[in-house]
Amino acid sequence: MITTSALSNLSTRPHQRILELDALRAMAAINLVLFHFTHVYHVKYGFTTPLGWQWPFGAYGVMMFLMLSGFVNSMSLMRRGDPTDFVAARLIRIVPLFLLVIGANVLLNLCAPLNDHPISTSQLLANLTLMPRVFGFECIDPVMWTLQVEMLFYAVLTVLYCWGGLKHYWVGWGGLLAASLILCPTLDALKATYADTFGFACATAVRQLLVLDYIPMFAIGFLLYMIKTGVGRFRNNVIGIAISVLVFHCIDHGKHNPVATILIIAMVTMAAWGRIPILRLKPFVYISTISYALYLGHNNLGCVLMYAFNRAGVPANLCLAIVIVFSFCLAILITHRIEQPLTLRIRGLYHDYRNGTMRRAIS
Repeated sequence: MITTSALSNLSTRPHQRILELDALRAMAAINLVLFHFTHVYHVKYGFTTPLGWQWPFGAYGVMMFLMLSGFVNSMSLMRRGDPTDFVAARLIRIVPLFLLVIGANVLLNLCAPLNDHPISTSQLLANLTLMPRVFGFECIDPVMWTLQVEMLFYAVLTVLYCWGGLKHYWVGWGGLLAASLILCPTLDALKATYADTFGFACATAVRQLLVLDYIPMFAIGFLLYMIKTGVGRFRNNVIGIAISVLVFHCIDHGKHNPVATILIIAMVTMAAWGRIPILRLKPFVYISTISYALYLGHNNLGCVLMYAFNRAGVPANLCLAIVIVFSFCLAILITHRIEQPLTLRIRGLYHDYRNGTMRRAIS
């Protein structure tokens, strides 16, 4: 059972811990940039001259990001103790820049399309919900599928909090892990035969809405936070992490290396306890501040530039270097000139609204 005293049992070095967790997020963003500009670009478009190497480890960056999300967002919600403020803070952080980038991607697709599939009005509207795959559409920018997973996780986490599933977390998270273990492999096995049936569609919707394919990663982050705050028995929380790992590797069809999973858990754990001092170096800390803009803005525009330069005869590795530098410069510009001022303004308006509402309620 979670108590206030347990939640206050935090590290004696909270600033170091937050810096290191943020820096891990920066590492995950760098991992995705390298993955998309080497392996994914090679598969989708190909280089005119050999790149000579690839970075095929993007899935592990996603795993790290999801574990970090489970830890950090559980901490944020439970410290705030107010699901409305938690959801508002997440939406203020994510939605404004997302909408701007979606608009930029639409213009980019009109001016310099990389495929023969123009963006339809239906696809655009579905993407504006941040959850296009729920409605049967692909993301305008393929990298944004993780943002849909993240938004659905916020909803699941908030519902768990409101229903007591975080207070009695063995029931809440245990139920989700059981559903993940049962439903995901079952649907995968039945897809070839029953994919067009109504029942299969309903079960798939449940799978998507509850993010059952990724729940084990979020659960690991949550349980690490429970250990960090001294909630529950240490042994039981470690067993819960082991069960989450087992469930994940039972449903992922061998796509991920279990050794890599253990290493990622170790990295997140060490960062949560402030035990990776190299991550406190200024370059890592700074990249963490631009990581969201880098994540949203690098892929489509970067691929268009890579395609243009490479087809013009620029060597593949030089194209890669140009595009990476451009992506970081763009992320810096967006973060400081657009994202931060816009976020601060909207956050101020929200606080004024909340304070006004509270004053009226008290009077």
